[in-house]
Amino acid sequence: MSNGKRSKIVLVIEAGLALAIVVGVVWYFANVLRKMPRVPFSPRVELLVLSGLLYLFAHCCWATFWVRLLHSQGVTVSWYIGLRTYFISQFGKYIPGKVFVLVMRVGMLRPYGASRITVAVTATYETLTSMAAGALLGVLFLPTLGMLPPEISGRTTLLFAMAALPLGLGVLNKLVVRIAKKRRGPDARPLPAPSIFLLAQGLVHGASGYCLLTLSLGFAIRALVPNPPEWNAEEYSVEMAAVALSYVAGFVIVVAPGGLGAREFVLAAALTPRFTPAIGADAAAGIAVVVAIVLRLTWTIAELAVGLLLYAKKPTLPPPVRHDETIPIHNEKPHVS
Repeated sequence: MSNGKRSKIVLVIEAGLALAIVVGVVWYFANVLRKMPRVPFSPRVELLVLSGLLYLFAHCCWATFWVRLLHSQGVTVSWYIGLRTYFISQFGKYIPGKVFVLVMRVGMLRPYGASRITVAVTATYETLTSMAAGALLGVLFLPTLGMLPPEISGRTTLLFAMAALPLGLGVLNKLVVRIAKKRRGPDARPLPAPSIFLLAQGLVHGASGYCLLTLSLGFAIRALVPNPPEWNAEEYSVEMAAVALSYVAGFVIVVAPGGLGAREFVLAAALTPRFTPAIGADAAAGIAVVVAIVLRLTWTIAELAVGLLLYAKKPTLPPPVRHDETIPIHNEKPHVS
């Protein structure tokens, strides 16, 4: 079987699994909403706008780390070009497999002299580091969520593994690069190998992003939930755990486009116990589903808006380098009359 035919089969299988996940979550949510008693909703649009802006700022933290990774490997693109590439490439995550994000970044940075392997490696480290930060925060704040379904509470080992992944890969990458350098010779182009210290700083970028995502979730809750919980340090830690766990879950389910379905299921499951004491189990489950769905719509609209805006604002490309050009040397003696 040819590679092209095999790739098409894999894509069809991934698309089928993604569709099954989305259909399953939609069916589950429909049942939850059917049992939900009437709750008076009065959405506050201004808070949802703030929620969308905070989502974009969170991704700016992660995009900035990616630009730093590129700079560390000699790809000196501007922050704007890196940010533009990052947000436009996010459209690729809605194709099952999440590989098209890398493909789009490679294609967009090729005119700036970035090699395919450098873009791919740095983008992979950026993604893994941001997910590792989410896993760390999820483990740290997991006890604040109280009683959880086993789908969440029984996955702490996986979260620890996710948290250790970027630094572990960084050490492994250093060893591979050292071995490859001996085999490839001193004149070979160096392989990308971000420093462990820079990857550790990436966890700070990642955690900063999740702090902003938590605020985004908080504004969405207060835009939708009647008589929401008081917003204090305890409530913030609960929402931090909920948003971190849901985001990591959406990443782990690789076939889910953009984490669609998986992220909403985990977020709703994490928020339901928080709403239950005040309004009862059925109403709490329904409101948690509404929050998860509206938050997804808010984030998607914000992402589409900024992505299309950045796509329309095309930067000036660098002049092409022609390696056959030579610099004329004028070494003639001046004519003496």
